[in-house]
Amino acid sequence: MRSFRLAKRATLFVVLLFGVVACEPSLPDTATVHSPEFESAYRRGLDLLERYRLREAQREFERCILLAPAAAEGFWQLGRVELVQGRINSGITRLHQALELDPALAAARELILETYLGRGREALEDGHYEEAREHFRGAIATDSTAYEPLYQSAITAIWRGEDAEAESFLTRAVVLHPEVLELRWHLEGARTRLGLPHKEDGFVDHIAKRAQLAGRFTEMAAPLGIDKMDGGRSSAWADYDGDGDLDLAVIGHPQLAYYRNDGDLFVEGTDAAGLRLPDGGIGLQTADYDNDGDADLYVTRDGWFGGGSNYLFNNRGDATFRDVTTDAGVSDPGSSFCAAWSDVDQDGWLDIYVANGTGATGDSTNVLYHNDGSGSFSNVAATAGVDSRSQSLSAAFGDLDEDGDADLYVCNFTEPNQLFRNDGDLTFADATATARVGAEEIDGFITFLLDYNNDGRLDIFVANWSQYDVVLADRVAGKTTSPRDRPILYHNDGDGAFTDVTGKAGLLRALGTMSGVPADVDNDGWVDLYLGNGGPAMGRRDPDTFYLNDGAGGFIDATEAAGLGHPGKSHGVTFADYDRDGDLDLYVPVGGAKPGDQWHNAFYRNEGFGNHWIAIDLEGVVSNRDGIGARIKVSAGELTQYAEIASGYSFGCSNSLTAEFGLGQHTRIDEVEVVWPSGGTDRYQALEADRFYTITEGESIESTGPLR
Repeated sequence: MRSFRLAKRATLFVVLLFGVVACEPSLPDTATVHSPEFESAYRRGLDLLERYRLREAQREFERCILLAPAAAEGFWQLGRVELVQGRINSGITRLHQALELDPALAAARELILETYLGRGREALEDGHYEEAREHFRGAIATDSTAYEPLYQSAITAIWRGEDAEAESFLTRAVVLHPEVLELRWHLEGARTRLGLPHKEDGFVDHIAKRAQLAGRFTEMAAPLGIDKMDGGRSSAWADYDGDGDLDLAVIGHPQLAYYRNDGDLFVEGTDAAGLRLPDGGIGLQTADYDNDGDADLYVTRDGWFGGGSNYLFNNRGDATFRDVTTDAGVSDPGSSFCAAWSDVDQDGWLDIYVANGTGATGDSTNVLYHNDGSGSFSNVAATAGVDSRSQSLSAAFGDLDEDGDADLYVCNFTEPNQLFRNDGDLTFADATATARVGAEEIDGFITFLLDYNNDGRLDIFVANWSQYDVVLADRVAGKTTSPRDRPILYHNDGDGAFTDVTGKAGLLRALGTMSGVPADVDNDGWVDLYLGNGGPAMGRRDPDTFYLNDGAGGFIDATEAAGLGHPGKSHGVTFADYDRDGDLDLYVPVGGAKPGDQWHNAFYRNEGFGNHWIAIDLEGVVSNRDGIGARIKVSAGELTQYAEIASGYSFGCSNSLTAEFGLGQHTRIDEVEVVWPSGGTDRYQALEADRFYTITEGESIESTGPLR
């Protein structure tokens, strides 16, 4: 860590050097007449500074001070040299001396201010909040009306848990800079935490919200033992130890963690499981790739941080894992962001597609690893026609054209998205143009597939990551204010084309979305949306957004009514019924990339919404063991729903592979139909609600009931 900080310090000084050398190439414009000796030393000092001969330049400017101790120029240039040398306190002292001698020397004041701000921002990002506070105090003393010193002081106070101090800074800042929405946003947040009333200078939010719900969530991460603190990234749920309940794997920076579900709490067992990965990563994708009946893990890394070999961990069957990356041939040292599992050629073995195009170091070509059934994979992306070199961040598999095989949708940041139609025999065709799903008008970040209107066809959701000022402007306006800053919901028209229905669905506004998943949160039979939001800036505190499906083709913001909306930087959010009570609980990995931007992950237990449900686990025989790619249809009275089993979409995360269907007030299921990736179909009638079922391909259905 110390070497990392030293590297950052060096970078700061290089930046300062360029700024210092570029300005003031000669004597300032002044009426003061200096001696020839002073002018000669001054110009020699400038020449030496430009050639980065700092010690010699320092001596020349020290000579200037001796020759003319009342001249500001000598102190000004000496201060700049000392800053470049890393002697920050001494350099600032010299600059203050120059200002005392010449208060009109604005460049000295600006350099003092930028030095304090640069040092303060660096300390804040490193988590040295007290040090940051002192630097920003110096910045305010230099210029008490500037936006940045007041704003950064307020953000530092928030990180220190001093909301009263933050409120004081923000109140002053809003008076001076009333047009900046971010100031009002943080001011409103600080006042809310302090229990103060809303005031006219606060943030005005015009987003329509659902006021009440029949149920609610309770945050339970700490009591359950899964409040991991780091730069949260992704999560994956599965019954890794085979005891009948769902365990949790979580990755972030700095490391991977494994939590065994023991009923009333989770027990951390990373080392015992053999999942120690101190380098961390981006995504976690779980699947039984070797069809032996247990859940394995694929780890993608290192995304924004550059190239880094991915990992495949094989589950021995008892929740202990072995690294089989090399033997399996799936290390992929590119700039991997996330990946998705699917049996693309329907041979009964799961393949994996890796999105590599983050723009960081490493190969940005996407990879399709084909599983040969012996534990080995080979990259067939080029011959399959899916070796995209775009800035791919997310990918999702699903049978979008209803021809029985898995198509591939790839989300590319700042570039058009791509839809690859599966034509069989391990070949894909680019169908983006004819399907009208390029999303060229936005900067897509993550994607997933869902059937939001229960018409039996998979639709496409693309989330856009937006700058904070646009997100806040949209909240104030109650609608989109920037054409590129909004998500897209593509309705599947059933004829190979899609229609943008985002506005009609009530989703047309900017969010800083970095992750998200579909789930029927209230068990009413209509799939809802949970979006994890945020951004890398230390002052960014976006609330997550929960959109409730109204059953008529639209969504409404029900975040606050549901007790959700964790503020921060949410990645890899996932749903799973950890306590087997029939409703979906929510895990939220939280945190940023900077050492000081660390958060505790959040976990929201669903307290129930009073509706009935059915949960279905699949066990493939001819198809892959997990049934990934299988399409399930559930009919209960007038309510008919569809879902397709998937793993690895969105931010490279993995919801539980159990298919959960809300039934509203229906107490019995008329029929469950499963269309397997192999092409076979199973149907079962007259099933009881509020139970778990396991369907084995072509063989049987077994009711396992609630675990407790």
